[in-house]
Amino acid sequence: MPLQWWNKKETAGYPLTDLYTDETENQVIEMALAGFALEELNIEVKDNSITISCAADSPAGDPRRIARRAFTRSFVDYDQKLDMRKADASFTNGLLQVVIPRVEAAQPTIIDIQ
Repeated sequence: MPLQWWNKKETAGYPLTDLYTDETENQVIEMALAGFALEELNIEVKDNSITISCAADSPAGDPRRIARRAFTRSFVDYDQKLDMRKADASFTNGLLQVVIPRVEAAQPTIIDIQ
């Protein structure tokens, strides 16, 4: 898998994240973020990395049993085969999905035999 992640200053494994390659060779990041609002989330691309973060913790006295914690997760494309600047993100029903396409040079090429 070309994309790798590293944690910085947060509980390991939070938020629950899935990395996979879809049927069109795009790299997909999915994060379970129930209880978060779209306005609280930030996605930043720099060089060959993408960072997803949220600075908002659960407010004091929040009666919900599921705690929201601030987090920062960075994903690095060490092979530089992904076009980070063309990433597309959506947030639906508490699921953040970021789709990152491969760079043109990294796309598989099919050659027809004559």
